[in-house]
Amino acid sequence: MRMKIKEKYKIIKLEEKDYPEKLKKIKKVPKVLYGVGNIELLNDSCFAIVGTRKISDYGKENCEKISKEFAFRDIPVVSGMAIGTDAVAHKTVLKYGGKTIAVLGSGFNHIYPKENTELFYEILENDGLIITEYEKNVEPYKRNFPARNRIITAISEGVLVIEAAYRSGTSITANNAKDQGKKVFALPGKLDSYLGIGVNKLIKEGAILTTNINDIIEHYPQFMNKKRKTSIKKLNKVDRKYLKIYKLIEDEGKFLEDLIENSGLRYKEVITLLMEMELKNLIYRQISGKYMIKKQEECE
Repeated sequence: MRMKIKEKYKIIKLEEKDYPEKLKKIKKVPKVLYGVGNIELLNDSCFAIVGTRKISDYGKENCEKISKEFAFRDIPVVSGMAIGTDAVAHKTVLKYGGKTIAVLGSGFNHIYPKENTELFYEILENDGLIITEYEKNVEPYKRNFPARNRIITAISEGVLVIEAAYRSGTSITANNAKDQGKKVFALPGKLDSYLGIGVNKLIKEGAILTTNINDIIEHYPQFMNKKRKTSIKKLNKVDRKYLKIYKLIEDEGKFLEDLIENSGLRYKEVITLLMEMELKNLIYRQISGKYMIKKQEECE
């Protein structure tokens, strides 16, 4: 059952105490923020990952590799929920049990792009956050996206650029980060690809060449202090439709009543999911009635 956005979204005005301090320091401060999901993530130390919509296999492989490491360290990843790099970053973080923030260039009545509608709800169902400065009926006008990018960088400690063509929207994001005093990191671009031109230009101009997570976290004490999980259950082997229930059960187990209360799902939906998960040997039910995760192989 999908959540009803109109009943869940929060409005945070500039003059209110809950308004993020990070956003107050930038040019053209948004006068209001609309948020759905875990609004507390705005108080965390987050990191942005951006790049081209036409991501290559090379870019995808490295975006997944680095996004996964952020998830393993419980560092929320920020991006713009566009197709391509943004979607890869969001989905990878969710796949490995992390949290993510999406910043939209439209109102909540116009989820854009439509191809990422499912991703929109997956972010919310996994304790993530979606924010926008636009009222619910504002459509995704082209001019909204460069403006949206200043928010992505403002709420992040720094930004990693995966791939970018020359004079791309991603370059605008990198410039926003520089203007805000944030560090810019860039995956070295392939010399035989037009998608390498923009990132290599950024590196020439001072962006930090990045090939792995350590190239980033060594610049941030708050990230260095985040202990990497040394054993991660293979959540990627758990069907997405079971992840919400799986994560609720994961730590200490849960009774049926707790799962219904905390999942936001109906009784019949929870019962159906539990039955399917038992058949797939993902969980088992104790004599007490508590549902527990079945011990699985673990990976580094």
